[in-house]
Amino acid sequence: MAKCCIAMSLFYVACLANVLSAQDDLRTLRAKAIRAAAQRVAPSIVRVEKFGVAEAGGEVADDAPTVAVAIDDARHFLASSLVQRQTPTSLVLVAEDGRRSTAKIIATDQRRQLVLLESTDDLGVKPIELADVSSELGQTVIAVGRIAGDGSIAISSGILSAKDRLWGIALQTDARVSSVFYGGPLVDLRGQLLGLLVPAVPDDMGDDVTAWYDSGVAFAIPAPAIKTRLPTLLKGEDVRGGLIGIVAKSNDPYVESAEIATVLPRSPAAGADIQAGDVVRAIDGQSVRSHREIKQILGNRDAGQTISIDIARKDELLTKQIMLADKIPPLRPQWLGITAQDQKTGNENQAGRVVITGVFDDSPAAKSLKTNDVLKTIDGAIVTDVESLRRRIFSAYPSRMLDFEVARKEGENGQADVRVSIQTLELAAGTAASLPDSLVYANDAATSWTVTELTLPDLGNKSFVAGPKIKDDQAAITPPLGLLLMLADPGEADLKKSAAGWTEAASKAGVIVCIMGPSKEDRWQPEEIDSAGRVVASLTKRYAIDETMTVISSVGSGAGGSMSMAVGIGRAGTFAGLAVNPDVTPPAIRLRENDPSAPLQLFLRGATSPDEPSWAAALEKTGYAVLRGDDKPETLLRWVRSLPRI
Repeated sequence: MAKCCIAMSLFYVACLANVLSAQDDLRTLRAKAIRAAAQRVAPSIVRVEKFGVAEAGGEVADDAPTVAVAIDDARHFLASSLVQRQTPTSLVLVAEDGRRSTAKIIATDQRRQLVLLESTDDLGVKPIELADVSSELGQTVIAVGRIAGDGSIAISSGILSAKDRLWGIALQTDARVSSVFYGGPLVDLRGQLLGLLVPAVPDDMGDDVTAWYDSGVAFAIPAPAIKTRLPTLLKGEDVRGGLIGIVAKSNDPYVESAEIATVLPRSPAAGADIQAGDVVRAIDGQSVRSHREIKQILGNRDAGQTISIDIARKDELLTKQIMLADKIPPLRPQWLGITAQDQKTGNENQAGRVVITGVFDDSPAAKSLKTNDVLKTIDGAIVTDVESLRRRIFSAYPSRMLDFEVARKEGENGQADVRVSIQTLELAAGTAASLPDSLVYANDAATSWTVTELTLPDLGNKSFVAGPKIKDDQAAITPPLGLLLMLADPGEADLKKSAAGWTEAASKAGVIVCIMGPSKEDRWQPEEIDSAGRVVASLTKRYAIDETMTVISSVGSGAGGSMSMAVGIGRAGTFAGLAVNPDVTPPAIRLRENDPSAPLQLFLRGATSPDEPSWAAALEKTGYAVLRGDDKPETLLRWVRSLPRI
């Protein structure tokens, strides 16, 4: 019996040894396959060296190393947009054997962050094959680049984790990549090209590419998409994303509604007579149910392409042929001069209606609209809710009359329909000298305002809040309050004292003031761009804060001001306003056009002289309403309270 047990044990040990040996063999075979796949495309990869890159301090230095791939025998290479960052004075391509050649930029695919280069000399590099290769989620993929210095091959493997990312244009992998891979190939285990790696990041996730190095989230433009657009690039023509010019009714992309709140002036949609209130049913025969699906389809369409769009308008189904544009004239944000709120009709099967709760003096609406008027239509389109009304007015044509139909109470005998025409005014025309009663904060003498420290788990930033004192049995303070989040400069000594200085003015205006410092005493860090949103979310849970009265600003004009601009502009939808000192140095972020679905208003604090910063004009050209005023606390807080104006 003992001999039998020993024999069985030896048998199991032998089996286990065979299994472990097989696993080792599999790992060895996989490593060899990955190496072989990388070697297949390695002859096509060259290093790109950048020279004459101006840094923030004015010095001249090389930038991060990156790569390019040969795509034909005519000295053409594809690289990523990394070669254009910081505007280098020259680019040099370095082949595996050490041969060097200067290169010039021929054209760019701006939507996909690809750059076509042409070398001055023949580097003898083998072109990569742009073929249509099938791919499946979960399959092994290999990122291939070249290490700076000796130029040896850099390899990182992972899986194909997603397709059609970045609104339909990219593959996603969990392979860890950095600058030495950008512009390089992403291949399968056979060494077949799946796509080219680019330094892209998801929407609203910041513009600092280095923060995504080795993160396990990387993107590649599929080879078929590159092949389709390569002839255009070879002709020296840039490829740009196609724009249509419609604004969603809701700012929640997951809402199952494809209704259009407004159409941007001078856009392809406006030229095709797309109207507010239309509902998109299909694009190029593909049915849609939400604006997220619309954005996903249009994300892979280029300027100059014509799409077929089916829309429902009342009882009609219309089909429009629209050529997408590469740009739409920037917004000139408008205002009417009212505050409003949604009001249910009492019938759950009917849409809500919008009731005017206040009218600004000396506003376009002052002579024509009254408090308690019910807005029914604008230019014949039904007004259903405040959110879509705000977008419609914000994006209105400048200097054009809008026709309103309102229901107005007439004595004790009911109400009558009244029609009025009003021309909107540019939002940047000036700050409100006074507020309507609907926005005036009625300070409750029984509610004391005090300064408390705000602490959040896993957040190293110190924050002090000047706001109403909340009792244990009180969930929130009403009426709705505004919120001014002010970022301190590094080294700010006493944040609590700074917050205390705002308490009196804040309690009168009904605006909570939060002073927030950096997690490190000497600097703000790029990853802290999301910390401000966490503070806002926490305060919103504690207090009844109106999201249209949320503003980010800074205590001084140093790094805190730069960070506030990065947060306000880079995190669309987090704040309704950004208040900036004119002396602030703008951060190195990509300037996006103001989005009507999440509009941002700007206030230049203390901008009373004609010598305004150049970035203010740049912001206005990209559709931001920039208002100017003094730097008094009461002026800034009144502007915060005025932000709900429509």
